[in-house]
Amino acid sequence: MRELIEKYARLLSHKKEIYSRNIFNDFVLDGRIIGVVGPRGVGKTTFLLEYAKKNYQNSKKALYISADDPYFLNNTLIDCAQSFINDYDGELMFIDEIHRYKNWNQELKNIYDFFPGLKIIFSGSSSINLIKGKYDLSRRAIIYHLNGFSFREFLEYKLKIKLKNYTIDKLIKDNVLISKQLLKIPKILGYFKEYLQIGYYPFAFEFKKIDNIYNATENIINKAIYEDIASFYNLKTENLIIFKKLLFFLATISPGEININKLSNSLQKDNKTIMEYLQILSDAGFIRFLLNNKKGHSFVRSIEKIYIDNTVLLYAINSYLGKQVQIGLAREVFICNQLKNAGCKIFYAKNGDITNDKYTFEIGGKNKNRKQIKDIKNSYLVLDDIIIGGENKIPLYLFGFFY
Repeated sequence: MRELIEKYARLLSHKKEIYSRNIFNDFVLDGRIIGVVGPRGVGKTTFLLEYAKKNYQNSKKALYISADDPYFLNNTLIDCAQSFINDYDGELMFIDEIHRYKNWNQELKNIYDFFPGLKIIFSGSSSINLIKGKYDLSRRAIIYHLNGFSFREFLEYKLKIKLKNYTIDKLIKDNVLISKQLLKIPKILGYFKEYLQIGYYPFAFEFKKIDNIYNATENIINKAIYEDIASFYNLKTENLIIFKKLLFFLATISPGEININKLSNSLQKDNKTIMEYLQILSDAGFIRFLLNNKKGHSFVRSIEKIYIDNTVLLYAINSYLGKQVQIGLAREVFICNQLKNAGCKIFYAKNGDITNDKYTFEIGGKNKNRKQIKDIKNSYLVLDDIIIGGENKIPLYLFGFFY
């Protein structure tokens, strides 16, 4: 236990510039088990340590541990919790990377049942289902979901400024006014292009070279597939390769509908297996589904488009393959990512690209016209390479101000 205490003290003493994201303001220690889940690389460890530093800097009743620490080769989480309570009168444990601990689900439930005076804040990968399973924690755990940077957050961190975020209704209604207010940021379109290529993952600011950012992003992919997915779903290496092939395919196609039958034939897997693998990639935070807005059996068969999760993944994969990113695909990936991260429910639009029932968006370059959506009520062009829009034109970069 002493070595864990010493590691925690060193981590708290490490001075690192931290950007206060929305989760820092929204997070409430309300309940005995709280989870912070999200894909690799989005800043879960940073959040745990900063919350500990801000609220328990000088307290011996809080402890941060990583579930993959060598300490747990010979000790259990339950042993750790009991020792922390008995020897240090512990009240709060931060358990990072909990998915790396083999029996985390069962032991977390046992800690909850046996140590009522102890609270737990844990982090875990979104590649596993943290509130379901044999030892159901859904009635006990409060779950916060952490995503990568929005364009607004990227600007705030990079430029050391504070910017507002907006609801979709507010942004559409006042997009011209909001754009004019953002003119105070020189070269905002240049920053937007930089964000698309490197800005989604907070760790990008640790590197100076774009190749190193992409290498770190590739490492995220490999660790999630060959460690998280492999262990959680008990898959063999020859099957894990299919996950990378799916990502390569989705990162290099033109924006458009996905044909599961053709995809299955190309990868020599049946449709059911491909759909299962796609769902796993979605759970892991690598892809997003764009569905038809249907019900019942039609909804089950309603996947119309599948996007890479974020533009940095898109650029990193294409860089690895030696290919150029299709800018039309990058635009749609950005819109889908930012809207879904903000909690918006969006669907495939037969006329246009994306709809949320209230609004329909057609996404393109600055010369795109309204031909496809001219007869659709509440429809808007979302255009790249423009700074200020108009009545039915909204700059693409503004969609990065939802969260």
